[in-house]
Formats: sequence, C-alpha cells, structure tokens
Amino acid sequence: MPPCPSCRGKLVYRDRKRRIMKGEGGTRKWLMIRRFRCSKCMKLHNELPGVVLPYKHYDSEVISGVLEKVVTPDDLDSEDYPCGETMLLWLQWLQKNLERIEGYLRAVAYELSDYNSRILHVGASLLASLQKSNRRWLEQVIRTIYNSGGFLVPFRR
Repeated sequence: MPPCPSCRGKLVYRDRKRRIMKGEGGTRKWLMIRRFRCSKCMKLHNELPGVVLPYKHYDSEVISGVLEKVVTPDDLDSEDYPCGETMLLWLQWLQKNLERIEGYLRAVAYELSDYNSRILHVGASLLASLQKSNRRWLEQVIRTIYNSGGFLVPFRR
C-alpha cells in the first residue's frame, strides 16, 4: 500500500464505493472502488484500478486510444461514445499537461537513477519513449504522478 499522497501518512481501509466505467461504443460496467483514510491528515483516497483515471468515467484504454489518435470521431467502433467534443477535450488536456507530465517523469527517473543525470538526455521526451514502449503508458504515468503526491490540471468541459 503506497503512503498518503498528501502527507505520506499511513492509509487505512475505510470502505468501498460503486463507480461506473464506460467503454468504447457506450458499454457500461460498475466497479467497486476501495477507499482509504489517512491516519495522519484524515483525507479520503480512492484506490483506482489501472483501467480508470482520476475524475474520468471512460476506460483508460479508450482515453489513451484517443490521445494516440487511434480512436477518432470517424471511428465506427466508437459510434459517438465518446463523442467528438469529449475526444477534443482529452487532446486539449494532454497539451495542457505535457510539460507537467514530463517534469514529473524526469523527477522520478532522476530519483530512481540514484540522482545520476546522465540517463536524462536533454531534449529526449520520457513520455514519448514510454508511449512507444508500453501499451498501458497512460495508466502508468497517471499512477506514478498521483501516487507520488503530484497532480495534473484536471479535465474540464
């Protein structure tokens, strides 16, 4: 169990809550999400599975497909779910957060390399490398950022 992302305190199981997850084409599935309370700052935290992103109801695979431009408004499989406006919103969200994501990834990579800056080539995008090498890149990036206490500019309508 990772520590509290706010204060690094110990998280204690509290309960579960229902959360809907939408897939491509409008399919819906209900998930049971575990909730934890920090014993230090008393904040509640949801444990999201890798298939769900914070504040989003669509499956992360659908969102990453849109961000990679594999799923488009012209895609017959999506059939308006998600709609073109939602897809545009996600693309704008990624543009707003690119620098922040890259900064978090560089900080984590620097720390994991025992503060050896030689692995961090100037100009080489860690996010682009992750996108090429990992099919579930979006889930990995989001989990790394939020579990380390970071945040991204939220999706907005």
